Amino acid sequence: MGKLKVILVIFILAVALILKLHNYSIYPQRGATSDEYSYSFQGISLWTKHLPISWSAFTAYQHRYDLTINKIYFPIVYPYFDHTPLNGLLVGGWSILFGQDTFLKVDLKTVRLVPIILSMISAIFVFLLAKKLYGYKTGIFALLIYATATIFVINGRVVLAENLLTPLFLLAIYLFSLWSKNISYKKSILIGILCGLSFWTKELGIALFLAMSYLFMAEKAGLKKILIMAFVFLFFVALYVVYGFYFDKEVFLQILFLQSGRTIGPQTLNYILSTPIIVNKVFYDGWYFFGFISLFSSFLNYKKNKIVFIPAFFYLFALIFALTSGGEMGWYIIPLFPFMAIASASLLVEGFKQKNWYVFVMLLFAGLSEIKLLYEANFGLTAMQFRVQLLIMFAPFILLLLWKKEKWLNILSHAWFYLLIFGNILITYNYIHPA
Repeated sequence: MGKLKVILVIFILAVALILKLHNYSIYPQRGATSDEYSYSFQGISLWTKHLPISWSAFTAYQHRYDLTINKIYFPIVYPYFDHTPLNGLLVGGWSILFGQDTFLKVDLKTVRLVPIILSMISAIFVFLLAKKLYGYKTGIFALLIYATATIFVINGRVVLAENLLTPLFLLAIYLFSLWSKNISYKKSILIGILCGLSFWTKELGIALFLAMSYLFMAEKAGLKKILIMAFVFLFFVALYVVYGFYFDKEVFLQILFLQSGRTIGPQTLNYILSTPIIVNKVFYDGWYFFGFISLFSSFLNYKKNKIVFIPAFFYLFALIFALTSGGEMGWYIIPLFPFMAIASASLLVEGFKQKNWYVFVMLLFAGLSEIKLLYEANFGLTAMQFRVQLLIMFAPFILLLLWKKEKWLNILSHAWFYLLIFGNILITYNYIHPA
């Protein structure tokens, strides 16, 4: 990769960091999800008291007390088992490092730096994975989408386990893409460790183990290597059981039972596909819909896209299997965002080369959402203005396709993509989370 190409990647990452840091301690507002505090409390208590303590709405806990911090009420319980401990240990350790070693001292301005760092690591792996699978241009397109789309950026600055789960997913998949033709026993162990760490981050991290097991079998890695990876993963699962039994076996099992009793059903898929959410507020970002369309489209070319859509499929399946069918909890989708960006970039670059109509899909979803979020939000929008803007967007493409002006079609397609990315930057930079 040449020096100019490296500079471009660094520049995009710098823009991504600016967008993530701008107003990061203000939006989303404190209390948009109190899970940010649950992880911080859990980690601080594990490091300082060697006991998991945090807040929970479950009534199965025998030990509890009330705590109010700056007008937010927390029912504190112990030993706490709502969440697996890895993200809490990371966030709590960071908090202690900055002198915030009690619940009362936790400051979002400090702890939100952790997911921002993690999401920047994810952005790097989005580029590396897309470049490895599809080439430099696709890597740049994927990075631009992932680094600027508002729903991706704002969800990436909140203290939630999914923001640790995402780079673990991407690291494991990127390593597999490098090693798929030469998987050794040591490499199998490392992949197993990443799967285990994903489970210790969140139970839904089991999706990574399922995806890697499938990919190992698809690449004919050999039964011994698959078993080694599985053994390492199951060792981490067993350690988590030991962790729960050590502190309180009865409560640990009760919480697992209560969490498995969520209201689920086929409507969960409809909810996921139709309701883009930033933390706790619906936000109709067209890149969310375009990303899902691109992911599902990638299923049509198994050989080319399996390393992208297999992990995405298993994680989506895990969500449908376990996720409650309602409620504003947008963070569950965070690990899918990189795969949505990569699939979108891949199909766009391919569409630009083949002069096909995929750019119309981008304009239909990302373009129309930006009309709403940029133009209508600032100037209002009459029916006539909307129709004129539709004609400006689509009519030139149709005419150029009819006249077979491939060069100008390519220029126009790229121009619209970069304009929409610039629109993302404006929307994200000026984002205000609804109270």
